[in-house]
Amino acid sequence: MNQPINILLADDHEIFRLGVKQFIDSEKDMRVIDMADNGKEALEKAFVLKPDLILMDIAMPEMNGLEAAEAILAKMPNAKILLISLYDLNDYVKQSLRIGVSGYVLKDAPNKVFLNAIRSVAAGKFFYSGDLTDVLLNEFRTLQAQTTHVDNSVPAVTRQRRLTERELEILGQIATGVSNKDLALKYSVSTRTIETHRLNIMRKMQVNQIEAAIDLALKQGLL
Repeated sequence: MNQPINILLADDHEIFRLGVKQFIDSEKDMRVIDMADNGKEALEKAFVLKPDLILMDIAMPEMNGLEAAEAILAKMPNAKILLISLYDLNDYVKQSLRIGVSGYVLKDAPNKVFLNAIRSVAAGKFFYSGDLTDVLLNEFRTLQAQTTHVDNSVPAVTRQRRLTERELEILGQIATGVSNKDLALKYSVSTRTIETHRLNIMRKMQVNQIEAAIDLALKQGLL
């Protein structure tokens, strides 16, 4: 049998935290292995426990979820972090994308969506609540329109140090001309998820066009 998804849950509201733990533990394929009530504690426990997934609120004392996520990913670049929040604030969503977290789900999302988010992120996919689609698309368009100079003397292998295997695979598929729609069908995800992958690939490789990411990856033998 497959092992359940081991989750570190971080939220400063005890009633919500315990309720989510009970909800998650009722599912056969996931379990909460520990909890934290602030970002600093979440950071410390993440390094020790190395959970399959970190489910973390943004608004927490001592260190908020965005700060904790950035610190965790700096030392554990393959960590899977799903942020949760009451708010779909543009700044929160954009910052979560730039940090490189795997997902962002609203606390008032239906139970089915909440569980789907956990399973998707644990499986190496990206998941952002449907209500956040406009924010994601606007951020994607902004990045495409940027004209910031990229220093090509920096090796692409350095730029892609945090690309996941799935991102490299998707980049290779894009290089062969596969469309977002076809990629979504291939991986059984939404086109929005594929757009998020493209955005993160470009951000991590420090380029403003997917074609530039492909070119650098080919030159460095990554594809």
